[in-house]
Amino acid sequence: MKKLALAVVPLLAVGCGASDEDGDGIADGVRDPNNISVVVPATPKGTVSGQVLTTQQRPLSGATVTMTLGSTPTANTVATDEQGNFTFQNVPGGAQVLLTFSKEGFASLRATSVVPSSAGNVPINNGNASFGPVLLSELNGSLKVYAFGPDGRPAAGAQGTLEVDPAGLVLFGSSERTTSTVVIDATADAQGLLSFERVPRPAELQRLQGKLRLSIAALDANNDGVFEAGGRLIEYTADQLLASGTQRTESLPYAYTPEAALGLSHSSIASLKGGSKDPIFNMVRSGEGLSIVFNQPVQPTSVIAGLTDEYSKARLGFSKSLSGGGTVLTIVPDQPFQPGKEYNLTLRAVALNGSATGATQFNSTVSFFGGDLNQPLTTAIESVQFRDIKPSAVYTNGVLDPNEQVYLNFNHVVSRYGASPVFVFFNADLDANGTVGNAVGEVGNKTGFSLLADEPLAPYVTGTPAEEPVFSITASGFTTRYSFRFTGTRPLNPADFPSGLPVVVAFSAIKDAARNGYANAWGVSQVEDLTGVLSGTGAIPPAP
Repeated sequence: MKKLALAVVPLLAVGCGASDEDGDGIADGVRDPNNISVVVPATPKGTVSGQVLTTQQRPLSGATVTMTLGSTPTANTVATDEQGNFTFQNVPGGAQVLLTFSKEGFASLRATSVVPSSAGNVPINNGNASFGPVLLSELNGSLKVYAFGPDGRPAAGAQGTLEVDPAGLVLFGSSERTTSTVVIDATADAQGLLSFERVPRPAELQRLQGKLRLSIAALDANNDGVFEAGGRLIEYTADQLLASGTQRTESLPYAYTPEAALGLSHSSIASLKGGSKDPIFNMVRSGEGLSIVFNQPVQPTSVIAGLTDEYSKARLGFSKSLSGGGTVLTIVPDQPFQPGKEYNLTLRAVALNGSATGATQFNSTVSFFGGDLNQPLTTAIESVQFRDIKPSAVYTNGVLDPNEQVYLNFNHVVSRYGASPVFVFFNADLDANGTVGNAVGEVGNKTGFSLLADEPLAPYVTGTPAEEPVFSITASGFTTRYSFRFTGTRPLNPADFPSGLPVVVAFSAIKDAARNGYANAWGVSQVEDLTGVLSGTGAIPPAP
């Protein structure tokens, strides 16, 4: 039996191996110093320790230190002793730890570090992450700031945020990243006073080389969207506060640039900002309105706007609204803008708070056009008319007499480029010789009547009192109305042409159309002939 027992013991020793349940790095049950077995832990352990002080570097006892491991959901907490020291035991080697330092009446601080992964080498479990000394500032000071608007009145209701950075500091140690910031919000009272309590005193801040950053938001006291004052960011150093105290007076700027004359920052009509008059830059899609943004707030009741047609003949209905703090004006027409047609806008507004330059008014009258840039229209002649001259021995109403003006109205605006005009021809025997094509202006002749732009600035005057424009307008260089003077040798009576008198515009005869020609609102050149009809209803009454 003795021999059998001796045989089993070595077998058990080989199967179980050495253990170290008490974590001292020495195999359990071994007492012989000359026969110690070193057990390398599967997860080496280390410590996290440090010291917490005031900014005067006096021990801060009773401070709470909370450690969070990146791999565990729960946190460990210890309190500093009378010397301000703290220690966390059995922290896994290689672990990233987050320490939070706090105490009532002091700023908090957060710092990260990594326990050395060498923990477990001889000597065993010796890795340590050291924090400190950690300095926490005492929150026993205050800052009072009187804020005034650009008009000199207290900025009552202004929202301020004070940020103290840093409010704590890790002097040295193995900390990788550190943050300690105190953030306090305040609202200005009726006197414009922003009171920030529980901030470090200037002396505390100076020892940390910290700063105070005060941000005051733009002020809209009555929430009407109009900002009475702009926002401001102010920075105070500890030295400044030590020298001149913790009660300050600050002025808020305008919410816009007061040196600038009242003008526009954005507009759906380029010409309203002084840009190009070309329809491509001034085209408003059917069903849309006009968007106009002023560079500063305007008096809501000062906005005067007017819409009219190309002739300034009809006053067009619309609605307008002012939003965006008195800066965004929207004008919506009662009827959609027609593609290719020209319209005129007049606009006047007065700045809400005036201007340092005295330029407080905005006045402008511009042209714009209906249409969609992606949907160009085909050019056509909409109507042919002539203007009667007051009846006399030479002139008869309702008959196209020599020297009377003939008007061709296109379905959308057309502009002329280059120096060579297009010719217009009548498909009629103008000289009564029995043949069409012999006389100037007859279809088949090389020479016709030169068609020139005749942009209207007012309605046709046909009665008494004379028709007047809705408001004064200026030429845009683009128009639906073109004209020529009829210089035939005898009158033409439209009544002699039951189906109407054909009028041909010979665009195809223009030489070098790339340099000379006519283009529509979308910039498309017209290179094909167009035909219109002069009928018996085409006469415009003479001026009285």
